[in-house]
Amino acid sequence: MVLLFALCPLGIGIPASSPTIRVRILHNKSRVQVGATGSYKIQTPDSLKESSFLSSHSALTVEASQQGIRVSGKTWGAQILIESGERQSLIRVGSRRYRGKILVRQKNSLLEIVNELPLEEYLWGVIKPEISPKWPRASILAFTIAARTYAFKKLQDSSAKDTGYHISSEQDHQVYRGVEGEDSYASELVNETRGRVLTYLGEIIEASYHACSGGYTASSKDVWGGKDSPYLVAKRDDFCKKSPYFDWDFKIEVTDLRERLKKRGVVLGRIYRIKLLEFDEGRRVRRLEIQHQRGKTDLTGKEFRQAMGGRDLKSTLFTVKRRHRYFVFEGKGWGHGVGLCQEGAKGMGEQGYTYKEILEFYYPGTTVEILY
Repeated sequence: MVLLFALCPLGIGIPASSPTIRVRILHNKSRVQVGATGSYKIQTPDSLKESSFLSSHSALTVEASQQGIRVSGKTWGAQILIESGERQSLIRVGSRRYRGKILVRQKNSLLEIVNELPLEEYLWGVIKPEISPKWPRASILAFTIAARTYAFKKLQDSSAKDTGYHISSEQDHQVYRGVEGEDSYASELVNETRGRVLTYLGEIIEASYHACSGGYTASSKDVWGGKDSPYLVAKRDDFCKKSPYFDWDFKIEVTDLRERLKKRGVVLGRIYRIKLLEFDEGRRVRRLEIQHQRGKTDLTGKEFRQAMGGRDLKSTLFTVKRRHRYFVFEGKGWGHGVGLCQEGAKGMGEQGYTYKEILEFYYPGTTVEILY
C-alpha cells in the first residue's frame, strides 16, 4: 500500500476504481452537431440552467456566438455539459458516439469539445485505432499496458488545470475514436489488464511508443533532449523487419521542398544540396545542412521532418540524394523511435514472447504494477 501512494506523487492518490480522464476530441470548430442514442440533458456547469431531451431522433446544432454557446438558437454561456439520461445512452458528437460526458467550451469565437469518462472505458476506444485487434494476444496486452501507462502519466500532469483536458484524441498523444474505435476482443484484453501500469523505481513511466523503429529504437534524450532515461534507450530492434513500414522512400521536387520549409518559417534561396552532418547511435539524423543560393542553413533532423510532414518523411532514419530536380529520401521506420515499437511488439508476439517480455525489451528495468 505504501508503494501505491508513492506512484501518485501529484495527489491523485490510490484510485479505488478507474480514474476519470478528460480527452479533447475536437477543437477550433465554429459549430458541431450533438445528440444521443437515448435521452440526454444539457446543463451549465453550476446546474442553474438545464434542458432535457427524451427523443434521440433529432440532432442539435451547438455553435459559438458573441453571446456564448448557442444550442439550436438558445444561448447558454461559455461552457455546457452534455450528459446521457440513462446508463445505456451514448452521446453523439458529429458522426461518433461517446461514453461518459461531453464538455463544450467556447474559446474566443471557436468551440473545444472534451469527452470525460473512466480511463478504462477510454482505452476501449484507443486499441483498435492504434493497432490491430488481430495481432497476437501478447502484443495487444503489452500495448494496452503501455497505452494505459501513457494516459495515467497524463493524469498526473498539472497542465490539465490550465487546458481543461489531460490528453488529445489525435496522434500527438494517443488516437481515440470513442465507441466507433471499440472492438470486443480488444476491450476484453483491456479489462484483463485493468489497472496495470508500468513503473520504474516506484514512479509511473513515460510510456512513449511509435509505429516502427526501423531496426533501432531511439533514446528519449536524442529525440527530445533533457536527461537520459534508463528505460527509453537506443537499442537494436530486429523484431519489426517484416513490417511494411520497415523500409520506405520519398521523392520530392526541389521547389516543393523549399515551399514546405518556407511554411515552417525557414526561408531559403534556390536549394542545391542537403548534407547530413550528425547521427545518433541508431543512425537517425540529428543535424543536417541545406546548401542554397543564400548560403548554408542547419536544421535538426526533427525540425526537418516536421517541415516535410511525418507521413511523407516517416522518420529521421534516412539518407538523401539529389537526382535532377528531385531529392530522394530512403529511410526506415515510422515515428520518433522512442519506447515501444508497435510493429516490433507484433513481431515479438508472433515469435512467442509474453507480454511481460515485450514490455521488458522496450522499457528495460520497468515493472508491471496494479494500481486498482
